[in-house]
Amino acid sequence: MDALRAKLNDEKAVNELAALCLEVWLDKTVQQLAPVDVVTSITRQVIDGWLDSPTAVAALSRSVDLVVNELNANHKPLKDVVARDVRAALKDVVGRPFSPDRKLVLTIIDREPTRDLVRQLLLDFVLEFGRKASAPVAGVAKGLGTFAKLAGDAVKSRTGTLGSLVGAVGSEVERQMEKRAVEFVDAALSGVFGQLADAVSDPRRATEAAELRVAMMDGVLELTLPQLARELANADVPGGAEVLRGGLKRWLASAASDDEIKRITEFVAKDLGARKLRDVLDELGLLAVVKARGAEQLALRIREVVGSEAFSAWAAS
Repeated sequence: MDALRAKLNDEKAVNELAALCLEVWLDKTVQQLAPVDVVTSITRQVIDGWLDSPTAVAALSRSVDLVVNELNANHKPLKDVVARDVRAALKDVVGRPFSPDRKLVLTIIDREPTRDLVRQLLLDFVLEFGRKASAPVAGVAKGLGTFAKLAGDAVKSRTGTLGSLVGAVGSEVERQMEKRAVEFVDAALSGVFGQLADAVSDPRRATEAAELRVAMMDGVLELTLPQLARELANADVPGGAEVLRGGLKRWLASAASDDEIKRITEFVAKDLGARKLRDVLDELGLLAVVKARGAEQLALRIREVVGSEAFSAWAAS
């Protein structure tokens, strides 16, 4: 034991041990390092732990408050916080021509709540236009009011008050306009969503869609950090977390949850499970950095453990 402690206190020896550990792990398959059954069990335990924790939402609230306060302390727009090269890379990505399937787009946007919103917006616009268009009729009614008064009994004996007649005409025009507006809007909705889908999915308009995405990203980058803080605060993240916890509890209590967690884990592991971690990292271009930085960090953690009083007490026992 003394020889082992001496070895572990030698910096070069610890570095060699860390590199050795890393090499052994790199030659294991992903399935060996993360067996599906173990990952499934740990995933369930992690979810269980969060659901049963009385302090989890409070901790989340503190984190949100910390982020909000940090954002409020800096009044710069987002574009001044994000590095120029990162902004340029993001613009290049969103600016690439891309045309999703039209049916997919319609499936996403043509939902009843969206239809309700667009219907109301269109209806408000059409009715406002109708009121402005019918304003001359109201003007005629007002202008003819004096004439109606002078005509008096002669007109009233035959047709009733002219002002009332013109006012009735104006009311009827407005009523008909509103009825037609509702019919028009309901008929136009499918066309509106179809045109939106065309604008997004038509390959001939891919460049225009890319320009729209870039413009939207520019708009996001113009937002200031306090604006983002306000939106984060308004989002009520802790409240949403409580709702999520309730849904997860019901799901986790169901008989199907274990099978679903395992199915997701197996899906993720399907392509990687039988491959060595070394090969996966090499394919991703990460092998060199993992070997260098991984061994360095692992050696650091080993030295922390070996240098602790707890390790000394364990070794002495």
